[in-house]
Amino acid sequence: MVRVFITGSTDGIGQAAAKLLAEQGHQVVLHARNADRAASAKAAIPNAAAILVGNLSSIEETKKLAKDANNAGPFDVVVHNAGIGYGSTASREITSDKISAVFAVNTLAPYILTCLMDKPKSRLLFMSSDSHYSGDETLKNATQSHSYGNTKLHDTMLAKAFARRWTDIQVLSMHPGWVKTKMGGNSAPVQLSEPAKALASWVAGEGSLTKVTSGAFVTTSGESRPHPGADNVNKQEELLEICKSVSGVEVPGE
Repeated sequence: MVRVFITGSTDGIGQAAAKLLAEQGHQVVLHARNADRAASAKAAIPNAAAILVGNLSSIEETKKLAKDANNAGPFDVVVHNAGIGYGSTASREITSDKISAVFAVNTLAPYILTCLMDKPKSRLLFMSSDSHYSGDETLKNATQSHSYGNTKLHDTMLAKAFARRWTDIQVLSMHPGWVKTKMGGNSAPVQLSEPAKALASWVAGEGSLTKVTSGAFVTTSGESRPHPGADNVNKQEELLEICKSVSGVEVPGE
């Protein structure tokens, strides 16, 4: 049995994987953006261990969520699944912190949570996308960009940066496929069950993805070659510095 925290688990892949894991007897801590979404998620997965609330577009709420998550832990696995910026979730909002909402939710929130939460015992995942291939590895104007592809490249880079630091656990970034979800839309060719099963299997410590080298970018079926810029260590470090500068949160021990 594992204890896992999954952000963005009120719908889509996050909820589907969480439901599978809870049904298998694992301890699943859900995350919702607000109280209304938390109530609907709890109704959908009544056997969840807990549900935490926090708006990831807010730096302060994300910091509080990290504290709440530590109180609900420790966790064997953490999955940074929450995301916006594609399809019906596209946004050009600038948050009260004066950064792009897409950057805040997709890039900065996973960084803050990873830095402030206790390190998971076994595995850590940053949900990426094949859209990351269109991302800008120069990181120019990163905090103001509304580009989904940019933030998914950031997630791939964050996974690699933390994998270099935390060599005792597996850290991955994942492209789940073009999936029939609110974000992916009805024309997407992949059924929700496919990535949900793959993610749940990995969380549970089963399947081939658990054998992949830490830091890798993967699909639901195995390791894949990422955007060339994702492997640039200098750019990985630059991204960490950008996140630190915006949030005031440092990588543990640095």
